[in-house]
Amino acid sequence: MSSFLKKIDLVFRFKNPFYNFILGNKATSQIVFIPENIWTGNSENGRKIIDGFLSFHNESISFDNDSLKKNKGSKLWNQKLHSMQWINDVRAVGTNKARVFLRKKIKNWINFHNTWDPFIWNTRTLSQRLCYFMENTSFFFKTADESFQKTFAKSINKQAIHLINHFNKDNQEIDRIFIPKAIIISSLCFENLRNKLDIGINLLEKTIQKELLDDGMHFSRSPTTHFFFLRSLIDIKNHLGLSELPIPQLLNEKISKMGSVLKFLKINNDELVIFNEFNYVSPEQLSEVLKRSNIKMRIPKNLEDACFRRVSENRLTFIMDCGKPLIKNTHAGALSFEFSYFGEKLVVNSGSPYVDDKKWIEAMRSTAAHSTANVDDINSSDIFSYKDNTTRIANVWSEELVDKNYYWINSAHSGYKQLFGIVHNRKIHIDTEKLIIRGQDYFSKPLRHKDEVPKKVFIRFHIHPDVRLNVTTSKKKVFLKLKNNIAWEFICSEPKISIKEGIYLGTEKTIQKNNHIEISDNFIPEKKIKWVFKLIR
Repeated sequence: MSSFLKKIDLVFRFKNPFYNFILGNKATSQIVFIPENIWTGNSENGRKIIDGFLSFHNESISFDNDSLKKNKGSKLWNQKLHSMQWINDVRAVGTNKARVFLRKKIKNWINFHNTWDPFIWNTRTLSQRLCYFMENTSFFFKTADESFQKTFAKSINKQAIHLINHFNKDNQEIDRIFIPKAIIISSLCFENLRNKLDIGINLLEKTIQKELLDDGMHFSRSPTTHFFFLRSLIDIKNHLGLSELPIPQLLNEKISKMGSVLKFLKINNDELVIFNEFNYVSPEQLSEVLKRSNIKMRIPKNLEDACFRRVSENRLTFIMDCGKPLIKNTHAGALSFEFSYFGEKLVVNSGSPYVDDKKWIEAMRSTAAHSTANVDDINSSDIFSYKDNTTRIANVWSEELVDKNYYWINSAHSGYKQLFGIVHNRKIHIDTEKLIIRGQDYFSKPLRHKDEVPKKVFIRFHIHPDVRLNVTTSKKKVFLKLKNNIAWEFICSEPKISIKEGIYLGTEKTIQKNNHIEISDNFIPEKKIKWVFKLIR
């Protein structure tokens, strides 16, 4: 059935008074279990919301009663509005004013949207909304008057019944974990849905098996997506525990394993490494999740399925992306790396924009936004926003060799093979005792004649904004000074090194100016460009 016909079918089935009447008759107005939200929201943002300003992806809309019914916000802004995630931040304010504010907004929302709507009641938005509504009931529901309690309970029960009966089983959204989560919470909260718990548990197990790789990392290969998936699993475990129900063994095992992977993905004491889709995670959030992960295993040396290489020794942490990019929302960052020393980042990737802008999004997914090499400023994999990409995706190979405090990472990718018949090779050698990182980049000789011949090679190392850079007059060496006054130097085999300006999006909703070290040279097959990062003692 075509997409258009499916929409017509949905409208015919659900957007009619008869369906709404049936849902209303099935719904109950009594909540029998009050879940607890165990995470801390952003109280500063919560106060802004109470003052009448709601902002998502750098898009701010005046938040009054009418904006819940109709507003000038984008489709993404409205998806965030109706998912109700912002309730967490209002709750963090913790005042009675915040409670009254939430009750008023929720009551207005129910007045406007208590019947099926193809956008507001779609599987993704609906499942998120049910989770954020029910996980915050202990804040605004218990002390509300009886009329509000019955209206609220009947509305979310009605929405839960619709979700359980009609959720999209083929949902491909990256956050589909909310579907089993919402079903499980609903079955705990309402007596008339208790017999639906098994549906939620079975769907949860299928989602875990589908989305987690064998090494424990989320299939997206995004450290922050991994973080949020793990947090949802911890929520489910907590809700089942408070209901005095058995915790599935698979859930316990995966939480512990994902927790150890999350530790692997820490680039310093309180930050996650930036690879693929990135959303800022505060040190407090990271610490809370790690504490509740009940980690029973060591941090893995490498992630063989997710294809990340890690060296962490003598206060140096080096993490490298040696995996094939996803075909959806592709980030062309093959063979990029980040490293920190003494808890401070030096080399980074540029991050992801917090604005809903196609040009920004694609710029930050480009190879040039990562600490790696490219030819002619062409991406190592094709990038198409929000679509499956089946045209050109880099295949990546790597191996790691270890001898005492010496580590070798040999790697290559085929991203330019289709265009130019060449392969990018990157070899890394790390001496963790002397604190020296040596690298070598080169492109193999074309295996066959190609009409297109690359002209230039670019190698970029994006530097964290807190690091001060000084290049020598000879342009052969760069000094990097950290906030703690520890200094590193960068040396390259090429005659001239350039320092270029850029932007860093690795913090919360802040655009920071930074610099990157750029090496450029004419393309010569098999020519080895050698470089070194070295601690100045």
